[in-house]
Amino acid sequence: MRPKLAADALLVSGMLLSLQACATPEPVAYGPIGEAVRYGYKDRPNPDGGHTILVVLPPQSPLSDARAYWDRRADELCPGGVAKRIVFRSERKEVMNPAPYTQYGAGISSRIATGYELEGYVYCKGVAPAG
Repeated sequence: MRPKLAADALLVSGMLLSLQACATPEPVAYGPIGEAVRYGYKDRPNPDGGHTILVVLPPQSPLSDARAYWDRRADELCPGGVAKRIVFRSERKEVMNPAPYTQYGAGISSRIATGYELEGYVYCKGVAPAG
């Protein structure tokens, strides 16, 4: 292999290794979403006696992590036990990067994942529904 080609190959492999380190982020710490915290859970009580729980995780997070966070929060809200769990939304959020215009035609558009959301209701044992 010629020296210039070997140096280019070494440079490219180093860049790929550095990108791989960026592509494997730390897992999200379990906790509430706040002003400075983008990922975690948020919940609110419902008029019918239940709670709505929303879990937001980074786009590379597996569904199993989102469900584990959701179940953990449900168990915290219902120390006497959970009577019913209803997950009504599981969605990977994306934004569209439009294709740039070039002199000889359009470029290629791409979608970028921005997060994963799981939302649902939890009802505790021993709580009578309102109504």
